[in-house]
Amino acid sequence: MLKKTLKLKVLLLLCALTSAVATAAPPKYPLIEEVVGKVVLTGKDGKKVGLTRQTPLQEKALFETGDDSSVRIALGGVRKFVVMPNSSVLLPTISWEGGEAPVLILNSGSLRWIQKEGEKTRYNTVLRTDLYEFIPPAGDFVFAMNPPKAYGEVKVISGTIEFSAMNGETSATAKTGEQVGFQGIIEGGEIAYDVLLQGRKIPRGNLTPVTKLSAKEIAAFDGADKKRQQQEAQRARKQREALEAAKRAGSVCSAPAANFNECSWICKGNPKGEKKQCLLSNPGVTCERRRCNANGEWADKTVLNAQNASINCQAQPVVAPCDY
Repeated sequence: MLKKTLKLKVLLLLCALTSAVATAAPPKYPLIEEVVGKVVLTGKDGKKVGLTRQTPLQEKALFETGDDSSVRIALGGVRKFVVMPNSSVLLPTISWEGGEAPVLILNSGSLRWIQKEGEKTRYNTVLRTDLYEFIPPAGDFVFAMNPPKAYGEVKVISGTIEFSAMNGETSATAKTGEQVGFQGIIEGGEIAYDVLLQGRKIPRGNLTPVTKLSAKEIAAFDGADKKRQQQEAQRARKQREALEAAKRAGSVCSAPAANFNECSWICKGNPKGEKKQCLLSNPGVTCERRRCNANGEWADKTVLNAQNASINCQAQPVVAPCDY
């Protein structure tokens, strides 16, 4: 009897553990934040698939981009990287339990590393190439690797970095608006190394001088950032609008949509092109508040004074519970 009871307890425990594993939520990170153009992902099974924002990243991920494509991946709340056009970047290991990605390999092309200043990370990630290897510091950097030419470099958009070849004793400091690289040597069609004790390798070659980034390069990065921010704002606005539309499904009034006894605030006479504020200080600009009645009509129109209008009136119509 005792043996049967023990067996039953063991079976129940195994069932509970299996259920817990099956229902455990997958880790949030690494998280695909943005995909531009066609990006190819090779996962743990070796199959190549087109990457989307909904594609899960599990165990292993190789990202390959073309002329006009890129992908932005968040490793956590304070760190992210962008695989830039014509690049190959590998996450060789992604933890199944917590989503940790301790190694990031830039095979070829360019990778942008963005990490918030003054904030701690949950774990460290090593950036590795055929020429250099280190834990990237906080800041905004663009790392590049060109294997056929045995050349690697970093451009510093913001922050400071101590750059050196893999296992190298000589380093150079690059700060905001500067760049530095390492020019290796090709022998027999491959990058040449000196092999040290315990198999440590040092690429043959020399650091390049630290130089300033051109105004054109800086403007290109700034322009790309502004475009991305605009796209993110537009995407967020569309999501908000879709949510509002879903909430107002079956609404009573239209133009704008509203439920019974909700009010609308509409800016009249606002200057063309003004998309955020209702400029009530301008001559001829007014704010009208109306209530949605049971007949689906906008009624009880009231022209508000500047003090009352400034609370709810914006350039675009606002629908909310009435304030009276």
